[in-house]
Amino acid sequence: MPDHDSDRKRKITLKSAIGYGVGDFFGGGQMALIGTYLALFWTRFCGMSIGTAQAFIGMSALISAVAALCFGILDDNLYRFRLGRRFGRRRLIIFMVSPMILLGILMWIPGFPTPVYFVTYAFWIIVAQLFAAAYNPLAGEMTRDFGERNKLSTTRLTISGLSGTVILIAGGFILGIFGDRHPKGYMILAISIVVLFSVAVFICWHSTWEMTPQEAGFGQYAREEGKFAAAGDANSKTRSKDESRHGTFIHRIAMALAEYASTLRLSIFRKHLCIYLLIQISNDVFGQVFVFFVIYDWNRTAAFASLLLSSGVISLPLMPLFSTMLTRFGPKPLYAVGFVGALTSLLLMFVSTIVVGRLPDPWWTVFVYARSILYFTFRSLYGSVPWAMFPFISDVDQVVTGRYRPSTFSGIQAGLRQMFSGLANILVGMVLMWCGFDSTRHWQPQSAKLGLAVLMFGWVAVSVIVALLVSRAFTLDRRTDAVVLDEINRKREGGRPCDIAPGDRAVIESLTGLPYGRGMDRERAAGSLEG
Repeated sequence: MPDHDSDRKRKITLKSAIGYGVGDFFGGGQMALIGTYLALFWTRFCGMSIGTAQAFIGMSALISAVAALCFGILDDNLYRFRLGRRFGRRRLIIFMVSPMILLGILMWIPGFPTPVYFVTYAFWIIVAQLFAAAYNPLAGEMTRDFGERNKLSTTRLTISGLSGTVILIAGGFILGIFGDRHPKGYMILAISIVVLFSVAVFICWHSTWEMTPQEAGFGQYAREEGKFAAAGDANSKTRSKDESRHGTFIHRIAMALAEYASTLRLSIFRKHLCIYLLIQISNDVFGQVFVFFVIYDWNRTAAFASLLLSSGVISLPLMPLFSTMLTRFGPKPLYAVGFVGALTSLLLMFVSTIVVGRLPDPWWTVFVYARSILYFTFRSLYGSVPWAMFPFISDVDQVVTGRYRPSTFSGIQAGLRQMFSGLANILVGMVLMWCGFDSTRHWQPQSAKLGLAVLMFGWVAVSVIVALLVSRAFTLDRRTDAVVLDEINRKREGGRPCDIAPGDRAVIESLTGLPYGRGMDRERAAGSLEG
């Protein structure tokens, strides 16, 4: 069995932070690769219409949404079983994902029957969700310190942003050599990146650690295993049978759904989830539409679109600054600055669309590139906050439930993200087909160009405005998380919820949206921390 206790005493060094963060070379990079090039590749070289390609992507996301819910519960509860207690509940899954990623190469080879692309992509997205279920909780398990968690999240987001930028720069360079009307360049780019994804996930597995069963609230299972081992193999086998026979299938489904539904009781998680979904779905739509928009509305090449998308590299050196600002000022001001800046950038993008062909090409190119830098900088700012704050959501849950279950939160977050992303992709395909978009043509009718523009500007702008309004009520920060952690430690030492200081109670109730330590709610909230 791994020495989890010694692992938990390890400090977060730059090496361990990079080892953890390199996992998001796959997590973030695969979205850049898929979102930018896959629909374009399928419609040009695999005989699909835009509606079919977007429908495949959308349906796969819906399948992935169901998988994410299954994986979240499974991953959080692996410590109930001997396999998880021996090999870990997070790192075992990360190790398994590394070779599975390589099957994604099949998506980038022309000539297969159309169903093969759908099945392969669905498998790819499911594997990505399996990885996310195990990977997302690690920052909260490797350390409880706000600053160290922030370091891990910042490193992760920096590497994620770097992976997307490297993929887009490499894409622009390779397509510039081979041309964007030939499949060879896309294949060289995609197959090379998929192999790097697999290597990155293996490095992440080798560099990380996780909570012990006791620390995660599953100490009773480790203690019982020791008792059964002392009693002999016969009792151990009985234990295995009892462990595997835990109610009917319907009962298990009902318990899993109840587990996920319980996460939505937390007020702060509902706000976080709303902001996160608005950001991610708007980014998905932007990524799906932008290359087509550049090619047909601006009459430029896919290589030029890659160059504009890669301008986000300018935000990478700013990630440590964003991290410092988050620690000092909290998430609410960062959301405000990021959202307002992004809206301003979208307005400038709209202006650049109006003046295309009117300004001299060199001046227009400089203007568009400067606007892209501005937009991606602000998008990186507000996009980094949900990931940085996610590890602290489980702290708020633990003060109420007594269990640390970040994969359950990750599962419902990923499930809803994939569900809405799938519906959005299907809707994008339907809108473009309704507008007369035909990817086999080198030109598009005015109605199709208008449809691309509406999706580009309208969808993103509305999402950003709504997210800005919701973020004004987001109160989780370093100070309030410290109150939550102090209360968890106080309860672990035998303190009762009803004895909490009034000021601390107000903080916890504002985060949970539930009464805490009052009257009839005392016993419900007082569930003792296991382990």
